[in-house]
Amino acid sequence: MPNVTNQVSLEKAQKNFIHVGAAEKKHTGMGRKPTDMDVREEDWRLLDLQKDNVEKPQRGINYADSYPIYDTTVLYYWRETYWRKLNS
Repeated sequence: MPNVTNQVSLEKAQKNFIHVGAAEKKHTGMGRKPTDMDVREEDWRLLDLQKDNVEKPQRGINYADSYPIYDTTVLYYWRETYWRKLNS
């Protein structure tokens, strides 16, 4: 499988979704409607770069190789168990 990178940052994608309903404007109208199974966690919030310790993308580095694979829920930046919060 080819290495595919995000075209927009998580911060920008969240803002785009609020304004146009998609992570990127070119994908507006292409997603499915939410179902009853699509429930947002009560504590979820928008990413805050002043508060959240997120990695800075660098060309040639596959950050997924450094993610903890045993429990992917530690990747949720809004939770107290966020792995980069615990490591900072």
